[in-house]
Amino acid sequence: MHKYSVGQQLDLLPMHGSSSRRAGQCTIVSLMPYEGHAVQYRVQSSVESYQRIVSENDLREPA
Repeated sequence: MHKYSVGQQLDLLPMHGSSSRRAGQCTIVSLMPYEGHAVQYRVQSSVESYQRIVSENDLREPA
């Protein structure tokens, strides 16, 4: 079950290691099917021009 909903604005956490994913605000574009070990979302970051698929663990509500 998804914790967040389409249209919700959240903080995208930075990726540990060598990934190019940048931290920042993002908006949930769509809910993705459960994949392996975590619920996933398609998000649009405010600092990138393309969408990403991220795990629910990569998102948090703004402070």
